[in-house]
Amino acid sequence: MTAGNGTGLGRLGLGSVPLILMYHAVDTADHDPHMLSVRPDRFAAQMGWLRRRGLRGVAVGTLVAAMHASRARGLVGITFDDGYASVLANAVPELLRREFTATVFVIAGRVGQVNDWDRGTPWPLLSRSQIGELAAAGIEIGSHSATHQPLAGADPELLEAEVRGSRDSLSRLADAEIRGFAYPYGSMDAAARRAVRAAGYEYGCAVRTPWAQLGLMALPRVYMGQRDDPARMAAKRLLYRADIAVRGGRS
Repeated sequence: MTAGNGTGLGRLGLGSVPLILMYHAVDTADHDPHMLSVRPDRFAAQMGWLRRRGLRGVAVGTLVAAMHASRARGLVGITFDDGYASVLANAVPELLRREFTATVFVIAGRVGQVNDWDRGTPWPLLSRSQIGELAAAGIEIGSHSATHQPLAGADPELLEAEVRGSRDSLSRLADAEIRGFAYPYGSMDAAARRAVRAAGYEYGCAVRTPWAQLGLMALPRVYMGQRDDPARMAAKRLLYRADIAVRGGRS
């Protein structure tokens, strides 16, 4: 990990990019057109795969602290976007059984509602009390913005509301410091990354991050879905850095 590149965002070398898994819902979904849900039995198998290889799933805040201390070897970040209620019911027991933790990125303005931005999948989102249960179980709460809007190209007022406003709201709701942010849809640009840093977040999670943008405000993640059996997980673990290197680019 290196110092900033003139923007103060903190750059990462390709070799120091951590493996961070990106989940959404953990449930048995009859209709899942965007492939965002993993069945509980598949999720349990995936966590078991990590454990058998001597890897430990952790919250991204824990992972970042370990990176600063050069102690991140063997750690894998586990994240859940959107804040689905199924994570508390079906994922957390599997995590705790293996002494894993995770980060759940919550949409501050959608607490207790459903994911109505995805047509045909009105899955329930965590309530305020359920967020408290997650925090009590040692799960890190992060922000996934205020209303789940793309942030690339957003004007300063929208960025302020979605980034800083969501952090303030979730801090009060969860009675905890909100250290991390995940960009909705993975949509970000330099202005969005600066806004995340300026709002006081310690890190930002993206999705597909070109190598030129690698840093604490743009940590790449690996999508995890129902089809990810042991062979696919092994391939993703092996190739995720190569995928970043191939993309290159800057924005």
